Formats: sequence, C-alpha cells, structure tokens
Amino acid sequence: MSKKLECIKKGCALNDKIFLEAVKKIKQKELRTEKQVANFVDSEFSKAGAKNAFPTIVASGKHAVEWHWEPKNSKLLNGFCVIDFGSRFSGYCSDMTRTIHIGKASKTDKRLYSLVKKTQEKCIKQINAGKEGNDIYLLAKKSLGAYADYFGHGLGHGLTTLIHANPRISKNKAKLMDGDIVTIEPGIYIPNVLGIRIEDDILVKKSGFAVLSNSTKKLIEIK
Repeated sequence: MSKKLECIKKGCALNDKIFLEAVKKIKQKELRTEKQVANFVDSEFSKAGAKNAFPTIVASGKHAVEWHWEPKNSKLLNGFCVIDFGSRFSGYCSDMTRTIHIGKASKTDKRLYSLVKKTQEKCIKQINAGKEGNDIYLLAKKSLGAYADYFGHGLGHGLTTLIHANPRISKNKAKLMDGDIVTIEPGIYIPNVLGIRIEDDILVKKSGFAVLSNSTKKLIEIK
C-alpha cells in the first residue's frame, strides 16, 4: 500500500468516526450552531493527531447554497445542512461531505436528496482506470435531469498533498489512472432555498474502484 493510500484511508476512517459523533451531539443539542459543529470537527482532528485538509464547512438552511460557506455563530437553520470536512495525515488530504436535515424533511426535500444520492452512486460505479473524467461528469448532469442547471461545480477532483489536485472530473478530458484517489461530489443548489451535496473519496483501480469513506448516506433528519 502506498503512503498516499495509507494516509488517506486513515483520514477517511477518522472522518467517518467524527461525523457519527457530530450527528449524535447535534441530536442531543450539545452542538447548536454552525460554528460549534465546525469547532467540534476541528478539535477531533487535533485529538487524533491530524490537521485540517481545508477549513471545515457547516452550512445550514439557505447557507447551504454556498459551496464554501464559512460557519457562523448562528443557530443551525431548519432545512438541509451541508457538512464538508477533511483530515490531513502526513500531508495527505481526505475530503467528505454529508448533508443532513434539521427538522422534518418534506416530500420534495426527500426526492431531491434521493436524486443527488442516486446520481453519486451511478457516477461512482463508472470509475475505473482509463475512464475520462468528462464522461462521468456528463453522466452526473444527465442524471440530475431538470436540476442539472443547479449543479454548478465540477463533479470531483484528485486528492494528494493538495486538496484539489488532478485529475479533475469536470468538463476537461483528464483520464483516471490506476492508483488515483478522487472525490465524487454531485450537488443541487437552489438559491435562497436549499443546498445538497454528497461526497466520497474513491480509489481508482485497473478494473473498478474502492470507496474509502463509509459514512451512511441515508438521509438523517434531526427533529
């Protein structure tokens, strides 16, 4: 196992553990604001001997529309809450996003969340060495259908000691190579309404892939 893979797998396992704990603390009202959630994530990184791969994002309600929202000291807003974070071990970056729902999700909320989840799962299944990133990006756009215009960023990026490395899974023609570790992160962002993003780290193999992040993608409602 390469040092890159070893460190990123370690980071993904830590991310999974922290997400589980964060959700528990939000449910128990121990974490009530975006900033409190972000601070908890960051402190858990430090306890584990890791660093942040990038500034932790916690974006609730209408804030979730902003891809790189800076967490505020305001109470978690009802609606979707995007939690995007990654630990760094020995310089190597991991990156995971989960979207939970504060309050009861409506039928429309559940439908849109399911659409993003299914899109992500379809795209992950297309990963293998030699595949062009652009083909997977176009599949995401097609899968999102009428909501494709509400997905404005690339589908994914490589992970190394850089958080946004090649190959980029977007409009370019970069090919995936055996041993690459990439993110797959489709989303829907409707201005002033909601934001949803689901992201995993994926190891590219000669024939297929391995998902390195294992947190549940079932919609979590915190009522």
